[in-house]
Amino acid sequence: MGRPIKKLFIGNRNSTGIGGEGVASVTLGGTNNSTGYTTGDAVTFSAPQLPGGTTATGTVVATAGVIDSITIVTAGSGYTSAPTVTAGTGTIGTLTLTAVLTTGTTNAIAILAYVPGGSSAVAGDINSQKGSKTYNVTTAQGTGECVLVASAIPTEGQMNITATDSAGGTYYVKKLTNRTVTLLPGTGSQFAEDEQVAWGDTAVLNTSVSITN
Repeated sequence: MGRPIKKLFIGNRNSTGIGGEGVASVTLGGTNNSTGYTTGDAVTFSAPQLPGGTTATGTVVATAGVIDSITIVTAGSGYTSAPTVTAGTGTIGTLTLTAVLTTGTTNAIAILAYVPGGSSAVAGDINSQKGSKTYNVTTAQGTGECVLVASAIPTEGQMNITATDSAGGTYYVKKLTNRTVTLLPGTGSQFAEDEQVAWGDTAVLNTSVSITN
C-alpha cells in the first residue's frame, strides 16, 4: 500500500474528538440599527456539518438596546463552513452577524464520502486507512469503507479529497501518501494530471498544495 498517512491526519484530531473547526468570533457588518437587546441575550448558531460535532453558543453584548459585540461562550466543533448566527431577542435591522471559524484546531483531513448504505455524499472523517486508496470513514449517514476517487460527486462506496494550489485552484486527489498527493486538475493549472506534489496546510506556488482540515 506504500507509506500510509500519519495518524495525525486521520479523524478526531481536536480536543472535542471530531474534525472540522469551532467558532472563534462573530463579526458585525452592515448598518448597526439593531434595537431591543440586553447584554447576556443568547445568540443561536446553526449545527455543525460533521457527525459528532457540537453546536457553538454565544451571548450578546449590548448598550441601550444596540448590539456591540457577540461573546463566544462555547466554540463548538465539527464545522467545515461558518454557521449562520441568529440573535432573536430584539430586532436585528440591517446589522449582519458573520461567524468566523478557528484555524489550526485540527489536522484531520476533510473528505466528502458516500458510505455504503447511505443516501448521498456528505462531509465526514477518516477513521483509518485500509489500503492505498481505501479508507474506513464516518459521516452523518454511518460508518464504512470507501475508495478514494478523483470525482466531484462520489457515488456509493466512494470518497473524495480536494486540494488547493496557491492561486486557489482546485484538484481532486487521486492518491494520498504521507508526503505527496497525485492530482487531477479541477480549476487549478499549476500542476498537471498525475503529477505527484507535496501537500500541507499551506500551498506554495508551483511547489505544493494545501488540503482542507
